[in-house]
Amino acid sequence: MVTVTEYDPFAAEVKEDPYPYYEWLRREAPVYHNERLDIWALSRHRDVNAALRNHEVFSSAQGVGPERVNVPMMITKDPPDHTRLRALVNRAFTPRMVAQMEPRIREILRHLLDAAVEHGSFDLVQQVAEPLPVIVIAEMLGVEASQRKAFKRWSDATIGILGADASFDLSEYMAAWQEFKTYFSEKIEERRADPKDDLMSRLVAPDGDDALTRSEILNFNLLLLVAGNETTTNLITNGALALLENMDEATKLREDPGLVNSAVEECLRYDSPIQGSFRTTTRDFEIDGVTIPADSKVMLIYGSANRDPEQFDEPERFKVDREPNGHIAFAAGIHYCLGAALARLEARLLLEEVLARMKNIRLGEGPRVRMDNPLVRGLKTLPLLFDPS
Repeated sequence: MVTVTEYDPFAAEVKEDPYPYYEWLRREAPVYHNERLDIWALSRHRDVNAALRNHEVFSSAQGVGPERVNVPMMITKDPPDHTRLRALVNRAFTPRMVAQMEPRIREILRHLLDAAVEHGSFDLVQQVAEPLPVIVIAEMLGVEASQRKAFKRWSDATIGILGADASFDLSEYMAAWQEFKTYFSEKIEERRADPKDDLMSRLVAPDGDDALTRSEILNFNLLLLVAGNETTTNLITNGALALLENMDEATKLREDPGLVNSAVEECLRYDSPIQGSFRTTTRDFEIDGVTIPADSKVMLIYGSANRDPEQFDEPERFKVDREPNGHIAFAAGIHYCLGAALARLEARLLLEEVLARMKNIRLGEGPRVRMDNPLVRGLKTLPLLFDPS
């Protein structure tokens, strides 16, 4: 039994297993202030959901991480800038476009799983969950296969700064950003001169007086790279671990593959790939008699909201047939994740392929190391064993 007396999102024990701390926050201090770090935290579903939808008070303009570092992405914009950018990007990154990618994503998955089936064991993170979204997003943007390792490195550096505390060394991120900007600036000019059938070409296509600038295209590409990689990778790995630790539910899914969509939603709720994000208050704001001062950093904890017993029946149970499932793993309001449909599609296809090709899946030997980031929850390795179907 964990004894909780404070919440520090940077503490190693919290990053390893934050859920006892979330339970304590919801019960004892739903509007919490860590005076030492001078950060606030909201943990109940109703409060997190309301704050996500109240961008006038809970602003993204000073960054969505704990430090006041504004990584140049659409998620760090407030209206009217955000409204304009979202509308323009929505024209290029449509649900129809995502749906049309299903055959190619399935083909990529089958190729990645072929090697695993040959050996009877594999590391889900290293061999499938990490390369899958990298390949998908790289192909969407017309990135050469030779650049995929750099693609992942740029993503990791940006995720590092989003979850950084005051001691973080900016040099790795700045070097990655410069590499990223140089590479994609050249890609933008190439697509303007010679458009292809890819997302980059749709982004650079002129659209009257309200076209995206080069800087705005770069910033969207960075967002797609980071959010697309991390959300999908961690959804897959956290979900796989949840299924393997709840074999009755895994059996239920295998016996009824029609539950695959609700299983994906439960994976998102139960162990959310993005545990939360920060906002900065524009004025004093009161919740249940507690006043959060203006200009405060406030962590909106999606992972806690998604285990709130006020919102979910038996929230600590993993249930692949949970209905309804009003989780906020993809946030809410104007910053609802643009890539949610893509992440769901990749996770669903992986479950379908694994269920069709593997049986008696079980955890392999070796440590399961968690990512060292207070906002992103995922695994660095997840060795698995199985019998071919």
